[in-house]
Amino acid sequence: MRHRLTKRACDECISRKVKCSGAWPCDTCQSAQKQVNCTYLKPARRRGPKVRRYIGGQGSEHATTGPLITPHVDPRDEGIARVEVEQHVLSTIPTEELVSVVRFYQQASYSVWPVVNAEVLLNKLEHGTPDIGTLCLAMALCAATMAQLQLAPTTVDSTMMAAECMRMREAHLDLRSVLVSFFLHVYHAKINQRDSAMRFIREAVYGARLLKLDEGVGEQETALGADVVANKEIVFLLLWVSERGYAMHLGLEPSYTSPIRLPDEVDVGDSADAKGLLELGRLFATFDGFSSGRSTNSRDKLVMTADSLAKTETVLSMLSFGKGDRPSTRIADYCITKEWMRTIIWQEALSRRLLSSKSGAQLMTFRFPAVVSRDLLMSLQGFNESDLLPLGRDQLLKCFEIANSLADTVLLTPSVSTYSAFQLGPHDFLHALYQKLLPFLEQDLMLKSILHSKTAEALLKAPARLLDLNYDPWSFDDDKDNAYTTEEHVDSPEQYVDSRWALY
Repeated sequence: MRHRLTKRACDECISRKVKCSGAWPCDTCQSAQKQVNCTYLKPARRRGPKVRRYIGGQGSEHATTGPLITPHVDPRDEGIARVEVEQHVLSTIPTEELVSVVRFYQQASYSVWPVVNAEVLLNKLEHGTPDIGTLCLAMALCAATMAQLQLAPTTVDSTMMAAECMRMREAHLDLRSVLVSFFLHVYHAKINQRDSAMRFIREAVYGARLLKLDEGVGEQETALGADVVANKEIVFLLLWVSERGYAMHLGLEPSYTSPIRLPDEVDVGDSADAKGLLELGRLFATFDGFSSGRSTNSRDKLVMTADSLAKTETVLSMLSFGKGDRPSTRIADYCITKEWMRTIIWQEALSRRLLSSKSGAQLMTFRFPAVVSRDLLMSLQGFNESDLLPLGRDQLLKCFEIANSLADTVLLTPSVSTYSAFQLGPHDFLHALYQKLLPFLEQDLMLKSILHSKTAEALLKAPARLLDLNYDPWSFDDDKDNAYTTEEHVDSPEQYVDSRWALY
């Protein structure tokens, strides 16, 4: 029987190049003769062979993958009318199914991918005869939406949608075909097919550059089928952000390494969703210098000092979401991504052995994951499950990276757990973060198992908070010698928690 591969191996098994069960602690570390620490601190790397690359010019900034499109035989060459092909597609994927999922996209996922005009697309599906390009876009959009929102299939599931879309794709390049590649990337990323997901997003970036979308919309504004594409000015920005984030997850270098030209707010108009994506683009642009230096080859790798890492983290921590009306989903996406980037910088400092308990810079201490977790929890206050669900598995992985780093530091560095009886500490942040992520961890039982085990052990090792049964912790007097008094007077438990939350 073939050995079942785990999705992620622990740091010790990776360094020893041995099989890992993926649990915590894993079977290999438990059975080791010498006691070892089973951790998952290092960022996950892509498994398998390197992606084939296409060199479209001189220099690494032009390195990208070639088109992945499998050309569909033109029906006219086979003597078949295009209408017959369209009828075949509609008989395979009922129009009602497409319409139903597009409405889900319009209600829940448009703020995440604000690049498809749902009203125009629905009108063509319900009252018109959509051409092949529009049908492929609809099927790719539906496959991505169903995978992202975990929609239960009725008669057609996301796999059938994606398969039919790939079968029907034509070797014709326009805005719709670029978005088809993007949504196929989203679908394959959600089902954890990393190689295919990376190829599709690079294909989308490659096609967008051929259309010169990185230089502006231009003639694509009036191209065939462009009416189903919304916010054309931010299409390339969406592709750029998506490739950047996914490449960082896999530890790969993005295909587009040139500085991006961010559109002005005037160019994106009054769309709150487009402005929200623009804010996320600015966040990635700020982080771009660090991520580029981190992902380059070892021969050309930038020298990152403690000061440069601390400076990047300080700039990130000072960034805030722009003013004005923005979708709650986009705000949550921004907050999670920012704290995830700060965690990556801390992990880089850890890998370079720059951390010290005596460091004056907060980033260079083992308490930093607790600070990031606290900031993330405060940022996500007020967001409910419906706000976070459209973000999908990508944001779950980012939150897991933050929580996992905190869990490892709590378990492996006892000094982090030192705090007073009534002060909120790392264990509280870890527990609260686990509770916040629990509804979404059902999407990935392996992540749930790892985080559940670590959180349980961390809480068991937490300092006991023994209180005098006759003592009322919410009634303070002016006795300075009382060991339970605090520096601030509070009137309620809620006010007390908020003040300590801010002071930690």
